[in-house]
Amino acid sequence: MSKRTVTLKLTTQKDLVKHESSARTYGELKKELPNVKWSGMRVVERTNKTTLQMDDAVLPATDFVLFLVPEKVKSGASKAKGLKKLKNVETASYNDCRSHISFLNNMKDAKLAMDGGVDVLRARLKEYYDAAKAGKTPKGDGPVEIIEECRTKINNAIDAIIESAKAGFPVEDATEYVIKTSVADLDNELGEIKKSLKL
Repeated sequence: MSKRTVTLKLTTQKDLVKHESSARTYGELKKELPNVKWSGMRVVERTNKTTLQMDDAVLPATDFVLFLVPEKVKSGASKAKGLKKLKNVETASYNDCRSHISFLNNMKDAKLAMDGGVDVLRARLKEYYDAAKAGKTPKGDGPVEIIEECRTKINNAIDAIIESAKAGFPVEDATEYVIKTSVADLDNELGEIKKSLKL
């Protein structure tokens, strides 16, 4: 197959990636571009509005554009990773209890008091988790909840744009610009957070 231009539009970066390719299949294209992060991405071919999943999927013979969009994060997955639970509240040390209460207050807006001895702190944590299991704790407005709410909205917006594109509705340049710039801003913020946490 003769070479043609493949343009990649990644929501994770501002600039377009252009590549001269003779790949016949999606698998061959991935081999030609090993530096592109393919895993965890939804890859949509713009003209035919098809999602590429299998390596043997045949690519267009003329120039074409691929949108690479991160797959939707399953709800609750990041919360479970982000919340560092104590293995056993009843045997946790005073310092572990205080550290965990501080974590819950900062990340979950739990509003738990930190005064008292180890038995008081353990009882407070047990009461908090018992209430959480029963669904009686109010939904917090801490950083974790805010990020999760935004993540859901962003994922839903991206899904709507992709579905519109598949149905043949044009994706306006303004929408594409907003997504690219928003992702760039988020990348910068994430870099600052990692730097401050020394990750």
